[in-house]
Amino acid sequence: MVRELHFMALLSLATIFFGCETNTSAIRTISTGSSVPVSDEDWQKIISGQKDKLTKRKYVVWGNHSGATHTAIERLQSDGSIVVERARLQEILEEQKVRLTHTSDDDAQVLKIGRLVGADRVMFVETSDVQEVVNRTFVGAYGGASRSETVHHVSVSVRAINLETGEIRWSGHATLSQSVNDPETAFTVLTIAAMHRAVCQLERREVIWIEFDSSDSSRKWGCQRKGSSGGD
Repeated sequence: MVRELHFMALLSLATIFFGCETNTSAIRTISTGSSVPVSDEDWQKIISGQKDKLTKRKYVVWGNHSGATHTAIERLQSDGSIVVERARLQEILEEQKVRLTHTSDDDAQVLKIGRLVGADRVMFVETSDVQEVVNRTFVGAYGGASRSETVHHVSVSVRAINLETGEIRWSGHATLSQSVNDPETAFTVLTIAAMHRAVCQLERREVIWIEFDSSDSSRKWGCQRKGSSGGD
């Protein structure tokens, strides 16, 4: 996956899942990640914008949530990588008489399928949605009222495995600082955050990671070079 040095916040999405009349505090992404360091030669290509000169990878993407998986595929393709079509994967699954459950038990089978279709890497996308029913109480000029609503504590984890060596090339995890009302939109943002955090080369002195913060939505967030958004 080609490393991007920065990306803008999806501001149009922020008001959808951050906006909540009962909760006005700022919400932030909380991200972690790690990756195999790139060579100095590849790093120079990245910072000079010569992405076309980097080797593109062929991926199989497998996940337990269609929206998050689709977002991951779009990000890989935007970097120039090739993603095996779902129809081709389904064809191989039927030929091999494999039935997957969209759980961690599938990993070995998905890696096998990846090798059969000639992929270089398999990317796993795993989402978590823990639901909680909360009671809200409101007091106004004409009295009080209460209601119950369901909120979602969501997160996304990603990892890419080299099919030749079995090595985890990169992995990332992203969650939010508080619960949300719209998990579907949250999964989109968290998938992007987890992927970019996974490949953010923080061992390079000129690189920093900035979390999304709804209290300062005009600021760039993600993996950036120092000085591009006020970093030291």
